[in-house]
Amino acid sequence: MSRIAGWAMLLLALVVSYRPAEAAQAQKTRVAVLRPEGRQADALRRVLTQELGKKGRGREVLPAKKVDAQVKLIRGGPKTDAQRQALAKKLGADVLILASVKGTKRWDVVVRAYSGTDGTLLAEERWDVRTNRTFPDVRRELEPRLGAALKADPEESLPPAAVTPPTPVPEPEVAPAAPVAEAPRPALVAPPPPTVQKEEPPVQPEPKAATLRTLDGPILEALLSGQGLFRRFNFSGTNANELPDYSLNSAAAASLSLSYFPLSHFTDGVVHNLGLVARGSRTFGLSTRLPDGTKYDTTAQLLEGGLRFRLPLRWLEVSVGALYGTHSFAVELPPESTFALPDVDYRFAHAELGLRKALTERWAIAARVGYQHVLSGGELSSDDYIPKLRGSGLDGEFAVEFALTRILGLRLGGEMRSYSFTADVAEGAPVFAGGAKDLYFSGQLGLSLRL
Repeated sequence: MSRIAGWAMLLLALVVSYRPAEAAQAQKTRVAVLRPEGRQADALRRVLTQELGKKGRGREVLPAKKVDAQVKLIRGGPKTDAQRQALAKKLGADVLILASVKGTKRWDVVVRAYSGTDGTLLAEERWDVRTNRTFPDVRRELEPRLGAALKADPEESLPPAAVTPPTPVPEPEVAPAAPVAEAPRPALVAPPPPTVQKEEPPVQPEPKAATLRTLDGPILEALLSGQGLFRRFNFSGTNANELPDYSLNSAAAASLSLSYFPLSHFTDGVVHNLGLVARGSRTFGLSTRLPDGTKYDTTAQLLEGGLRFRLPLRWLEVSVGALYGTHSFAVELPPESTFALPDVDYRFAHAELGLRKALTERWAIAARVGYQHVLSGGELSSDDYIPKLRGSGLDGEFAVEFALTRILGLRLGGEMRSYSFTADVAEGAPVFAGGAKDLYFSGQLGLSLRL
């Protein structure tokens, strides 16, 4: 009998322990971490998800893809209590976490917790931290600061326990009480005058939730600028002193540069930093005066396009590009002209390296260097000038940027391009010139757009 009683007690203990386990599972707080605002959004979101979803803390963090899919249906993200309440209802979330990270030298991190029941603010915490993508200060202090606001109410989460009513016990009979003399009533007293209530100060408006951004960097970058152009062209080799040079001291031009990252619409992975780039410039109102005083219309044009990959690092943004381009400079000389100046039309493959460094919230600097492998030179590579031409080019750019708003800014800078050519012919063969050098320099002032 004692063995049977022992097994019965063990079975009873298992049954009793099963229901509390179910209740503990049911009272977990469901937390939805929305994508933060700022360039370090992905890194901050990982820290928040890992810390809030640690085992033993009674919380369940919803999958990021599920949260992002619902947030995309709300243009600009949830900004009001009603929007947050509706979003939480669709996700089945008890708490919404919205955050932002801003700054350059130091990061200002803000984390807000909103109730999923009515969308009101539960708690708000701020950190002023050093630039570190692992956010050690936030990771260490998040649970002590914000944990109490995320705990579920046990009275609402646990189902009421079944209680067996006690067996009623008959009450003993009590003898009727003796009559008691009525006490004298107190005299009526006039009520005190009503107190004047002081007006309460107006309630401060609830801080707005951080506007959601979708990427670490802009999807579209555009630059429209005006340029001042300069050119120096001269031949080199044995006959260089007998051949004419060309100097352009000033010319007005307009340029447009575009960078577009289409994969940013579909993924947050590394490939969203792969984009398309196109650049172009053209002079207007340009003419060339020959030594005899005559003027002829002149056209200078640059077009190039290709692929660009950017890599946002902690201190700066690095980008590499592979492009194909054309660069032409033509003077409309009449056929009878004896002025030996060739029209150039360079076709080249271009590899470049770019850097961009944000100094403050408004100021930034940008630089770019590149190498061109010249494939052809137009009239310059004909038998009349430099047959079997072989050439290469170098270019560099430096600019200073000033942000007028979050998306608009001013850009001031300068660009230099230099081409060098040699004649790939046998030694001693008669040639028009042994080589040539073509140098361009331009200063620019423009308006930039970053979306």
